[in-house]
Formats: sequence, structure tokens, C-alpha cells
Amino acid sequence: MTCISDIPETILALIFSCISDTRSRNAVSLVCIEWYSLERATRTSLCLRGSVSDLYLIPRSFQAVESLDLSHCSPWGYSLFQSIPERAVLVGQVLSQAFPKVKYMTIYVRDGRDIDMVACFWSNLQSLKLVRWHQRPTHFEEASGYGMEFRFLMQSCKSLRSLDLSEFYCWTEDIPPALMVEPFVSRSLHSLNLLNVSLEGFKAVELGAIASACPNLEDLRIVLVFDSRFVDFVDDEALLHLGVSCKKLKVLHLIDTAAFVDAQTDREDAFGNEDAQISRAGLEGVFEALPLLEDLAIVLSQNVRDAKSALEVLASKCKKLKSLCLGRFHGLCNGPQPNGIAMCKGLKSLTIKFCQDLTNLDLIAISLGCTGLQKLALHSCKEITRSGLRSLVRQLRNSLVDVQVTCCLQLDAVDTLWALQPIQNTISKLLLDYQLNPDHLAREQEDAHRCQSFCNLSTCENAQRVHNESVQSFSSSINSQKYSINGSNRESSRNLLDLNFAPPCTEQCEGFKNSDIMNMHGCSTDGIAFSSVGAESDGIHGSRDHASSSACRDASDRLSNHDFNSEMHGLSEFGNPAFSLAFREGEWSMLKSLALWIPIGELLSSLPVMGLQFCPSLREVQIKVEGDCRACPKPKVRKAGLSTLALYKAISKLTLDCSETVGYALSAPQGHMELSLWERWYLQGIESVKLQELDYWPPQDRDANRRGLSLPSSGLISQCATLRKLIIHGTINEHLLRMFTKMPNLRDVQLRLDYYPAPEVELNTETRADACRRFEAALAERGFPD
Repeated sequence: MTCISDIPETILALIFSCISDTRSRNAVSLVCIEWYSLERATRTSLCLRGSVSDLYLIPRSFQAVESLDLSHCSPWGYSLFQSIPERAVLVGQVLSQAFPKVKYMTIYVRDGRDIDMVACFWSNLQSLKLVRWHQRPTHFEEASGYGMEFRFLMQSCKSLRSLDLSEFYCWTEDIPPALMVEPFVSRSLHSLNLLNVSLEGFKAVELGAIASACPNLEDLRIVLVFDSRFVDFVDDEALLHLGVSCKKLKVLHLIDTAAFVDAQTDREDAFGNEDAQISRAGLEGVFEALPLLEDLAIVLSQNVRDAKSALEVLASKCKKLKSLCLGRFHGLCNGPQPNGIAMCKGLKSLTIKFCQDLTNLDLIAISLGCTGLQKLALHSCKEITRSGLRSLVRQLRNSLVDVQVTCCLQLDAVDTLWALQPIQNTISKLLLDYQLNPDHLAREQEDAHRCQSFCNLSTCENAQRVHNESVQSFSSSINSQKYSINGSNRESSRNLLDLNFAPPCTEQCEGFKNSDIMNMHGCSTDGIAFSSVGAESDGIHGSRDHASSSACRDASDRLSNHDFNSEMHGLSEFGNPAFSLAFREGEWSMLKSLALWIPIGELLSSLPVMGLQFCPSLREVQIKVEGDCRACPKPKVRKAGLSTLALYKAISKLTLDCSETVGYALSAPQGHMELSLWERWYLQGIESVKLQELDYWPPQDRDANRRGLSLPSSGLISQCATLRKLIIHGTINEHLLRMFTKMPNLRDVQLRLDYYPAPEVELNTETRADACRRFEAALAERGFPD
């Protein structure tokens, strides 16, 4: 018999090289000795974990690795070479011998001495990414002057083509002198990422120096100062100089310092009257000078008006443009005929932020002009409605697979999901605001009050009569207002009412409970609204304020107007086959990644009811919670409903980001909760979700300068029996860290203080290097089942 082992070694090597999943490659290497050797010989990328104190554990069989990531070595944030000063050279020698062919490296460095060690042992590097979340050192001789940390790197690595400093904190004054140290290397650079170098942006003089030093750049990402209130701000002249100096640019990202912070809240000054000092003529000159552009992002904090003509020049001069991101640009086009931004016919990705005059007709023009659009992101566009978004989605249903809609005043979660019905079987990534429109909340409360009147019924005949009248009323409301339930059209909604289901009691009305009546008639129970998802008419729903205080008030109103006696674990528990069938029709079969922005205090339980119950392929969920707990009263329910995610059987990774949630870390006033209780409120039920990987950002108390894991959150996370990888972006006490050793499948725990500035020295038991080593030793001693 012919088996797979008879395949020639050359062909097997090609097959193995196509496998990207790390666990799959590890499984392949365990088949036999031959496959082990082939897998190691074809492995080109590796992320190394573990402690450098255990040099004997460094693998030496990956001789073909070209891309090496050393930024997550334990303990995180410490120098890889200076952790053991007397063995610094030995660490470099062992690593260079174990990985001799490395060309692309990512490494955490603390000062110039670490960078010198990298340049010394890997002088043939072509791409280097430096990571540093700690403050720039000033007490070393190497860091005493501007750019001196990079001096030896630029002199030694003659083959350097890409330098990524997006996670490396330094001063903006360091970059131009560093690029001038070795002009030959600077002229050879093809990629330079300076997006997050400093809290301050680069000014016009510094941008000019960078452009003159690196004329062959093909990829430039940089944070600039466009605000005219600052000295030496970036204007038309600086941008024109960039275009003339770097004519080979294919990727250009210019982000304003104030706009770099991705604020999800809709502030009152979101659409200010200040105009940027960037004219249409200046933009046209830049576009004409850069005909090779494929990816362009210009995000400002001030307005650029009447940009249609400039964008038409962009479309005519940059024929290869595939990705476009614009922030604070207005007058993008004048629909419904394609013009302006709609003339960029080759676009695959389009992001529009803070455009105050983007209308439904403009979306139609974009859909007619950019027919191959695969990704669409709309942020803070207050004029678009559900009908306009649905028209665009219907036109692009054959290509659109990635949609992001946030902070659009007339689009809440229900409206967005309704608009995306034409592509619900093909969309793979979705980002939306998890917040209901005030009109939906008002209708929800009205239905709840209406159903309260049914609680006084005393006979089964009255119950049957009320049931029939309610069904007829619900039918007429659908026929008159054209309601749509989770993706079903008008015809399917009408057929839905033909189902004959009996009231919950047949003999005695003692069993006819208030919650049963509310469930049967589409009203709210446990904070779950079984009402229609919204009318098709596009009247203005009213302004939606995303500010944390308003979100807290809305959440408090919802919690005080409903009875929450139990937690929802599935729609079938409510015994309503009609609504279950309706939602079953709206299956998001290809959705793999779901991202939600949630204001503080909002419940997750209504996620399936809004139309996202059936997502068989959903593997990753990202949740970002924002708001001020200090302005939010204590919730009247015990948990936020994270157990709702257990409905998605394929889910394996959860990202829960509470980094922008602020509150009281130690003591809270009466009627409010401390951050530890808020953590427990959000994490309760996580043990029922079969997760393999968890990324968690704890909330913070800015006054106490603390962001760490509390006792309740540690206990709840330790109950996740299936968890294999845990990443905590904050601090934790050692005795709490020990709780994770009881998790049977846990293999990797990382403590990352990847927020600026990372703590220099901890004076308590949090995140000490010795504590991390003791925990890792205990985890290894416990053993791993596989």
C-alpha cells in the first residue's frame, strides 16, 4: 500500500512549509524522526518564551528560523542580556548559535546596551522591531545624547531594510540624529514605522530630516503635529517636501497626535469648527508626487473641507491604491453618482472617521464606484442611517467581508445588524457598538408595561383571548411597520405568525406567570428584549451620547425598569418557539471574529437576541469596555452575562479589554462598587465558556496609579478548566498568581505591563522577577497533560 511516507522528501518539505499553525506543526513533528527533521528544517518563524536563566532549555534544532520574536521572554519587560550581568555575553552567544540565520527580529530592550548586543550578534539583520514600554533612560552614557542608543546599530547592521519603533518609547529628537549616523544604511531603509514613538508627534523640521535621510522609503508610518497652535506644525510645505524626497512610497500613514488615541466616545466637540492648515492644493501636490501609493492613511484632529477634488486627483494619479483611511475629511463625494472618493475604483479597504456630511447617497456612490471593496470602517459619521448602509452592503455583497461601524449617531447595534443582512452568510469580521438606540429602549419599556396588565387574569379563557389578541396585534404591527426579526424579511415574518403555539397553561391559570407572558409576547425578561429589531423607516432616532456618564445612566435605567431573576444561557430556555425559529433563520455562518464596544454597565445577555445567536464559525470575540465606574451606580443584577458567549461552540479566544474603565481601586463611596467588584461583575460566568486563550486588561484607578488583577478576578479566571494561554496586561500579587497552578490545561501565563509608562520598580509583591520565576517553576513542576 502507498502511504504518505512514500512521498518524496522534497514534496513533504513543501507541504510542511505551508502549515502556519504552531500546534499543528508541533503535532507533525511528533509523527516520526523523519518528519521531526523536516518540520524543524522548514520552520522559519518562532516566538520564544521562557526565562533566559535557563539557557540549557533554549532549543537548538531550529537552525532554519529567519524570523525570531524575543519580546515575550520571561520575566516580561526585563533586559534579555542584563538579567544576569555576568552572563550577558554568554546569552548572546547561545542565542546566536541556536538561531544563526535570523533576518527578522523582535526584541524587548531597556537601553542602548541591549541594542548594541543585538547589533553585535546579529549583524546581518534585515528587519528589526524594538519594544520598550518603559521610560527612556537618561543616566547611561550611551543615552546622554540624541540618537546615541541607535549609533552602534546603524554602524553594524549594513543590511538593515526595515526598522519598526511603533512600540519603542523614546524622544522624537532621537530619530533624525540616529538616521544621520550612517547615511548609507539610512538610504537603504525601505520601511520605517514611527507611529507610537512618543506621546508627542514629529514636527515639520523633523519630518523633513527623516525624508531627506531616507529617500528610498517605501513604507512610512509616522505621528505628526498638524495642529497650527503648536510651533513648527506640519503644513503643505512639509508634506510636499516629503512627496518630493520619497517618491517610492507605497505605504504612507500620517496620523495626528491628537487623533492617534482611538477614543470610542462621542464627545460634544467631535465635530469642531477648527480647520487644518492642509489645503486641497497641498494634498493634490502630494498625490501627484507619489504615483506608487497602495496604502494611504491621513487622520487629522482638525477639518479638511471640500476634499472631493483632491480625492479625484488621488484616484487619477495613484492607480494602484488599495487601502484608504481618512479622518476629519469632509465633502468626500456628492452622491449618488460616483465622484470624489468613489473614483478610487481599485480600493479593497476604506476607513472613514469623523465625516460630518457623509450621507446615504454618498454611500451609494461609494458602492457603485468601489465595486471590489472588502473592508469598510465607519467611525463617527452622524448622517448615515440603516437604509444607506444596507444599500451599500447589498451592492457589495459579493466582496465585503469585514465591516466596522462605531459611534454613528443613527446606527446602533440592532440597526447595524439589520443593515448587514445581505452579507450575513459571507461576512467574516465584524465590529460594532453594543448599545441600543433610546427609541428601542422606549419601545422595550412600553411593551413591558403593557404585558404587566396581563398578570391579573384569572381564567384560562381570558388567557387564551389575550394571547390571540396579542398575536393579532403583533401581526398587524409587522405588516404596517415592516418589522424585521434578525435577518428575516417581511414574508418570513408573516409566515412566522402562522405557527400555532399554545399559551403556557391549559387548565389552571396559577401557572401563568408574569415572566411567561412577557416571554410569549416578545417583551423583556432578565434584561432580554424579545421585541422586533427595529422599523425599516429611517427617521432620525435621536442623538446617541456615547459619553460614559450618559451610558451609565442609560444602563441604570434599564436595570431599574426590568426584573432580573435569572441569567440567560440560551434562547430555548424561554419556551418561545416562534422567536427561536426567527433567529435561527439569521445564521452568520462565516463570522469568525466579533469585536464589541460596550459602555460600562451594559449587559451582554441580549447579544443573541439582537441577532447574533447562531454563529457556528465564531472563534474570537473582542470586548472593549469603556466608561467611568465612579459615575455609574451599583448594578441591580449579579453579573454582566459573559456566560452568553457559551452559545458559540467554536469560540476559543476572548479579548476582554477594560483598560479604559476607571474607578475606585481601594475604597468606593456608598452606593458604588470598587474595581474588584466590577471585575467580578464582568467575569462571572467565564468558566462556562470553553476558552483556550484569554487576553485580559484589568480596569485602572488613575489616581492610585494601579492596574492589576484582584482576588475575585483571579478566582474566576482560575475556574477556566480549558484555558491554555493567559495574557494579563497588568500587575498581580504572587499569592494570586499561585491560583493559576490549579488550572489543568494552562501552559503559558504572561504578565505584560504594555502600557506607558510601565512601572520601573515595584515595592510590593507585584510582578517581581523572582515571583515570576517561582510561579513558572511551580507550573512546570505540576506538568502538562499533553
